[in-house]
Amino acid sequence: MKESCQDEDCVLEVSQLPSDRCLTRVDGCDELASPDLKRCDFLLFVQSSSSKGHWVVPVELKGGRVKKDDLEGIRDQLQTGAHVAETQLANVRPDNEQVRLRPILGFGKSPQSWVQRNLTKPEYRITMRGRTEQIRPLRCGGKIREKLR
Repeated sequence: MKESCQDEDCVLEVSQLPSDRCLTRVDGCDELASPDLKRCDFLLFVQSSSSKGHWVVPVELKGGRVKKDDLEGIRDQLQTGAHVAETQLANVRPDNEQVRLRPILGFGKSPQSWVQRNLTKPEYRITMRGRTEQIRPLRCGGKIREKLR
């Protein structure tokens, strides 16, 4: 089982999550999303250890500094990941089953404070099954479980 989301310059650990998980590389996989779309790097499905259902975690990795010009593309990539997850879940999970969305941006160099503030704005939120969630930044080397609370 893959223990991390890893790109050239960034790694996020998944090893301390429950073993009932599935980590899929989305970027470059034309079977999951059209090549015309901006795609997130990874999509993680995690069975919650409590009775609160499942987590869907689209992950985009940026090893360098995140700039203001990157935000719209990052949002589009993570939104595509949420759409892919929704399609996959439609085959195995009813719409009324508890599924929580947690889009994550892995970053290498600290984004400027205004970038983090912008991530809280409605135009940068990700939507799945009628619910919206803000993008959670996580420094490369971090553990995804820290954002699943």
